[in-house]
Amino acid sequence: MFARTSALVFSPQGQVRNMATLKDTIRLKSIKNIQKITKSMKMVAAAKYARAERQLKPARVYGTGALLYEKADIKAPEDKASKHLIVGVTSDRGLCGAIHSGVAKTIKNEIANLTGAGKEVMVINVGDKLRGLLYTHGKHILLNCKEVGRKPPNFGDASVIAAELLDSGYEFDKGSIIFNRF
Repeated sequence: MFARTSALVFSPQGQVRNMATLKDTIRLKSIKNIQKITKSMKMVAAAKYARAERQLKPARVYGTGALLYEKADIKAPEDKASKHLIVGVTSDRGLCGAIHSGVAKTIKNEIANLTGAGKEVMVINVGDKLRGLLYTHGKHILLNCKEVGRKPPNFGDASVIAAELLDSGYEFDKGSIIFNRF
């Protein structure tokens, strides 16, 4: 009866661009603002790092001079060293956890190894971050020093720590300093 005729209609398959919604434009603006803030934070961190490195450069001379005594062929008898002193050096504040936790992990391993060998171990914490990481080893803590290194390193900071160590009355046979070098 009735014949159906159908015609094929093709719709264009090109890109269809819609205008960004208000939500999308606000999101793009906030992303750009976050990028600007991040860029400025990186610049501030780079400037602080460069300043700290400049201030540390004169103090490295003392460290290289101390290497002369460390590399000397004179060795103390190993049997006698029954009392050990470990000086751990970190900062008082900062967000980089790997620096502080690396020093703390090394100190914890040293404490475990030396106490396992029947030796007495005491620790001096230089920096508030290390004190927080080693609070479980309270019986091994001899001194806690903070606010050291806020200004460029000098002999006065080291002499204060040495005077406190002498005043504590702890006599040790062997000592080591654990720190990170950047």
